[in-house]
Amino acid sequence: RPAAEVRPAPSAVPQGMGIEASPAARRRAVDLGIDLAALTGSFPGGRIVLADVEAAASGIAAPKPIPAKPLSATEEMRKAIGAAMSRSKRTIPHFHLSQSIDVQPAMDWLADHNAGIPPADRLLLGALFVRAAVRAATKVKVMIGHYGDRGFEPADSVNAGIAVALRGGGLVAPALMDAEKLDLKETMAGMRDLVSRARAGRLSNSEMTRGTITISSLGEAGAEAMTGVIYPPQVALVCLGAPQIRPWVVGDAIVPRQIVTLTLCADHRVSDGRQAARFIAEFTAAITDPESL
Repeated sequence: RPAAEVRPAPSAVPQGMGIEASPAARRRAVDLGIDLAALTGSFPGGRIVLADVEAAASGIAAPKPIPAKPLSATEEMRKAIGAAMSRSKRTIPHFHLSQSIDVQPAMDWLADHNAGIPPADRLLLGALFVRAAVRAATKVKVMIGHYGDRGFEPADSVNAGIAVALRGGGLVAPALMDAEKLDLKETMAGMRDLVSRARAGRLSNSEMTRGTITISSLGEAGAEAMTGVIYPPQVALVCLGAPQIRPWVVGDAIVPRQIVTLTLCADHRVSDGRQAARFIAEFTAAITDPESL
C-alpha cells in the first residue's frame, strides 16, 4: 500500500515578524489575517499590542501612541549622573581606605583666622581639606590622572574636582584648575566661584572634563563618614565626613576633640593599599599643620 503523502502544515506566522508586537497581538493577527506591518502601535515605543489588532479588525482607529514625557533639567542631570556612576561601578575595581583624623588644630586655627573677618571673606574647613588633598596628591602622583584605552595616564597638574550639590537636586564636580599653584586664600576664592557658577549653570566644558582627582566633603555638619564612586576617567576620590566630637588621646590624657573620617576611594588598576595609605598620611600631616597650607 503506498505511503500517505505528507503535506507541510500552513504557516501560522503572521507578516511583520521584524515589528515590535506582543505575543498576544501576533496570535490574534494570525487568527484575523491582519498584516502587522499595516498597523501603528499604541504602546510607548510604538509596540503593537492586542488592542491595536482588535481595533484594526473592527475598523476602529487605534489609539494614538502616548508621547514620552519630556525630562526636566534635574531629571536629565540625574540620568547623566546615573550613566556615569553605572559605568564607574562596572569598569573600575574600587578599593577603599578610611582613617579618623584629629582636625582640632585646624578648627582652632580657622576660628582665630576668621575672628573679626566679614563672613564673605572667611575661610571654610572645606578649603583646608582641598589644600590638604592637593598637597597629598602632589606627593602621591599615582592618585591623579585618567584611565583610558591606553591605560593610566598620570597628570602633570592637580585639577581638583569640587563636589557641588545643586539647589534643584543633582551633583556636579567642576575642577579647580592647577590647584597646586594656589594658596589657601586663592583656593577658597576659587571654590566660591565654582559653586556660584555651578548653581547658575555657567561652568566651562574644561572644568567639567579635566578634573584629575575629586574631593567631596559633607561640610561642617552631617554624617560622620561617607564613601563614593570614582568619577571616570579619574582614578581617585577623597571623601570627608563632617567633624564629630569624640574622645581622643592627646599626650597622656583623653580629651574631647573634633574628629573627621577620611575615606579614600581608589582604582585598583592603578594603585594599591600601600600607596593609598601614604596619601592618607600626607593628607593627615597637612591638615594637622594648617599654617603650612
